[in-house]
Amino acid sequence: MNDAPLPSAWTAAPEWQPLPPRASTVAAIVGSFTAIPFCIGIGVLGTAVLDGWPARLGAVLAIFVLVGGLGALVGRARARRTHWLLDDRGLQVRRGLVWKHELLVPRSRVQHLDIERGPIERRFGLATLVVHTAGTRLHALRQPGLRDADALALRDALLPEADRDDDSL
Repeated sequence: MNDAPLPSAWTAAPEWQPLPPRASTVAAIVGSFTAIPFCIGIGVLGTAVLDGWPARLGAVLAIFVLVGGLGALVGRARARRTHWLLDDRGLQVRRGLVWKHELLVPRSRVQHLDIERGPIERRFGLATLVVHTAGTRLHALRQPGLRDADALALRDALLPEADRDDDSL
């Protein structure tokens, strides 16, 4: 039996890879959508003290613009501060500016992998790679904003060795 490791489907340079620029755009859109519940809550509380519908409508629109814009800025900043690296140990993701997080998913812990593509991601040619792991409290890494081809290549490269030889359905 041949004990040589299978060649990796991924031939990335051994340096940190940023997310593509269009991932910042998608993160800004998602960030502004995420701010909508906050806008509604602030709008209901803020307009209760105003008299007349024109003042209330103006306040609600201003709140939507401000909070939606803040959500877009936060989403864009988070995407720009995210980098990933695939090496012999596994997949590493580095995020953050003030609170830095570096996450390593060892290849030996990978259980299975999913690729998700929402309507906004599909429009921009992006995908989310979900790496399900064994033995950790978080048990899954979700990395949005990857190019579709990169997500597929990462999925193929991170497949556990046992699943590569498995020909059963």
